[in-house]
Amino acid sequence: MEFPRDTPVYEVFAQREALSFPTHVGSVRASSPEMALQMAREAYFRREAAYDVWVVPESAITRAREYPEVLPVAPEEKTYRLPGGYDNAPLWKRFKAEAQTIEQVAEEMAAKKEGRS
Repeated sequence: MEFPRDTPVYEVFAQREALSFPTHVGSVRASSPEMALQMAREAYFRREAAYDVWVVPESAITRAREYPEVLPVAPEEKTYRLPGGYDNAPLWKRFKAEAQTIEQVAEEMAAKKEGRS
């Protein structure tokens, strides 16, 4: 179906279950919010049920990319926030095997971090 270029785009968000978070499922072009809801139902919810559906005009959404001053700068090294951020397994295995003290392990980790290993 062809739409004129000036037909508004609506972003479609759905809440699958009563206690779930709404997620973005796609976009539709429609002449009104009511028509956007009908088109979203046909396009995204013919086979799957939804607890609630939202359609939001694309023009009402503010994107951070359009305002780079509000985006966070590239963070310093923060791999410790990631599940694999610490590679301490070899240290802990040796700690258990050699009966090291926790202070010795901490010293070794600090030395490794400072490049003294």
